[in-house]
Amino acid sequence: MNLKTYTFSLLIIFLISCNNGKKYIPNELTKLSEKELIERAKNKEIIDFEKVVYKNESGTIITIDSIKNMPNNNEYTADRYANKKGIIEEMIIRKATEKDKEFQVKLMQAYNYESPIKVIDIDCAKKAEILEEIYSRDQNMRLNDNHSDYNPEIDKQNLIKVVSLIENCGMPTTKQVSKKQMSAIWLVFQHADNTNRKKYFPLLKKSAENGDLNKSNIALMEDRILMMDGKPQIYGSQISKNRETKKWELYKLEKPETVDKRRAEVGLGSLKEYLKNWNIEFNIKQSE
Repeated sequence: MNLKTYTFSLLIIFLISCNNGKKYIPNELTKLSEKELIERAKNKEIIDFEKVVYKNESGTIITIDSIKNMPNNNEYTADRYANKKGIIEEMIIRKATEKDKEFQVKLMQAYNYESPIKVIDIDCAKKAEILEEIYSRDQNMRLNDNHSDYNPEIDKQNLIKVVSLIENCGMPTTKQVSKKQMSAIWLVFQHADNTNRKKYFPLLKKSAENGDLNKSNIALMEDRILMMDGKPQIYGSQISKNRETKKWELYKLEKPETVDKRRAEVGLGSLKEYLKNWNIEFNIKQSE
């Protein structure tokens, strides 16, 4: 089950009116705590959503088809109730509070959580060859038009090798490997899980400050980290598709009136021109 499906299920949306003031509580079922939900998300637990019964706070049953067609799903949440075997049988749909919305972000982060990489042996004398191979493996499966050769296992193996290289040999520099081979390190973390991306980001940022990696690439990575954490991005590089309109939109941006100044500092062009690639209009006047 992919992240989109999992996230959608966690934020299942629909609320029938006619709440009589008395909140429904399922009999013989136990409400899962936030801690339990976080653990289940980390374990990538798969729920059979077709077998779950959905109700509003009054206990009225809601059909799954109605839930799937309901917009604005980030405004609602679902309390999950499990039987004695730990199987979720009912979900109670209700209006989300600010605390719920914060928890939904934590839940997404937990789903994206990956166990620490198990470091393998690396021949440090062959770091250039290793990074050259990693670059080719990463790009070869992404360069075809339909991405039919994409294999997540390749990303995983590339990550293990890059992490192991850094841990065994230290962060390479352009005095030891080529600029292209250095970029392989950035590519691997850009395509990795957010846990490992955040862990090694300070090292990558330091490499950019030393001239071994492009500052523009590090800016893209920083934006991706922030987006995955549910926070506003800095440089405007991340976009998302609106599930209702099916159109691309700029992900939320910090201080949009000065974004071009920040982009220029890392070697990026204007945001207005960048967003034209997705037919997104950006007309916020820029200040110094």
